[in-house]
Parts: sequence; structure tokens; C-alpha cells
Amino acid sequence: MALTILYLCMMPGNDSNFDIKIPNMDKYVHAVMYFVLSFTISLNLYQEYTKYKSMTMVMWAVVIPILFGGLIEVMQDKFTVSRTGDALDLLADAIGAILGYLFASWFVPRHFKQNEN
Repeated sequence: MALTILYLCMMPGNDSNFDIKIPNMDKYVHAVMYFVLSFTISLNLYQEYTKYKSMTMVMWAVVIPILFGGLIEVMQDKFTVSRTGDALDLLADAIGAILGYLFASWFVPRHFKQNEN
């Protein structure tokens, strides 16, 4: 998932074949991508017997994705010509990661089992 996000965020802006006329659509896309990233990380960690309120879970499912989003924004600003870094994109990334973690903390324990160690 992280590599997909990196690819989509670094490809030239005019190469995305989306011509959707919804205001701030890119912010929604950022939030959804990071929701899925955080949810996926949370699910994998939970199945490996990590508790949702542990610092390990929060670090990997929330903090690391937000830092990853920040790194991508810097990379867009410094290493591409058709994209720029955007603090609002990073905010959308953070909101998506937090919501993905919160949803996973409610949904995953009800529908998935932890692996037996």
C-alpha cells in the first residue's frame, strides 16, 4: 500500500487520468489512501498480537504513516516539477491515518482473530 501511495503521489500531475470536478477532491483521496494504509497496518499488527492501545500500534499505524506523508510532500516539492508540497495534503493524510486507526480499533477485534503464539 505504501508503495502505491508513493507512486501515485510522485507521478506527474497531468498523468493522472482523473478529471473529477469535486472541490478539494485530492484531499479526500489523500485521506482515503492513508485511512487504508493505517487500517491495513493495524490489522496486520493486531493479528500478530499487538494491543490497540500499545505504543507500538500507535507508532506504526498512526505516527509512521503521517511521517511518510510528510516525507512525500517534501519529495514532491523538491524532486518533481509538476507537483508541490502541500500542508493541507499532509493534514488530510493525518486525518485519514487517525480515522483508519480508530476504525480498525473498533472493527478489527470484532471480525478478526489474533494469531496464536
